[in-house]
Amino acid sequence: MVGRVRLALTRGAGRFPGTVVALTLLFLYLPILAVGYLSLSPNAQPTVPIDGVSLRWYGAVLTDSRFVRAALTSFGIAVVAAVGGTALGLAGAYTIIRSQLPSRVRGAVALVIGLPLFVPTIVVAFGIGVTTGVADIGFGYLPVIFGHLFWVLPFTTFLLTARYTELDDQLPEAARDLGADRRTIFLTITVPLLRPALIASALFAFALSFNEFLITFFLAGSGITTIPLEIFGKVRIGATSFLNAASVLVLIVSAVIAGSASVLQRPT
Repeated sequence: MVGRVRLALTRGAGRFPGTVVALTLLFLYLPILAVGYLSLSPNAQPTVPIDGVSLRWYGAVLTDSRFVRAALTSFGIAVVAAVGGTALGLAGAYTIIRSQLPSRVRGAVALVIGLPLFVPTIVVAFGIGVTTGVADIGFGYLPVIFGHLFWVLPFTTFLLTARYTELDDQLPEAARDLGADRRTIFLTITVPLLRPALIASALFAFALSFNEFLITFFLAGSGITTIPLEIFGKVRIGATSFLNAASVLVLIVSAVIAGSASVLQRPT
């Protein structure tokens, strides 16, 4: 009898993690599935169940001049954030892992870089806004780009730091013994070994910048409209099928970028 009870408890414990995973996935993806389902409604104001299936709102989104302009703006800012954030992250990772600075100084650098992860985004946005105001920069593309770089820097730095720690220290030393200078070692050994992490860093930074709302909302002013700002403006009107279709398109772009970054293979 005791053996049967123990066996039942063991089987139940084995099922518990799977149940938790299933409930977590349901909690995370059920709202997304609901938005996708309602985006197929032929009516401007969707109802449940929807009255048929139609892709008209996806066509409306892709031909809407305001949405297309906002998409191009988001894409441009995200590209700058991806390239600049990855370059800054590479410099930060090198400073933390490979520089000759004392360990306390390197730890302080890592702490300063990681600060945005522990501060509410709204506080970060407000602080950058105050700083640009004091510097008489005002609002616009430059403050937004600066804010996005500040936001993505911890992610790019620590992603590259994790890869840096796995590199073989003997390879640069061997190249140095053969007469290679630091620049040659960096370009011919370090960068090729870091290439998958560099690409993943750029993709993650792009996705973070492409979907960033609060920092853009505080720093853009009236002359810049990105996709998150455009969607936010339409949310105040109501949950229309147009808004649902626009949200699904943004989700697809973000999922493709994040998926591409996650499947990158490390060099052997």
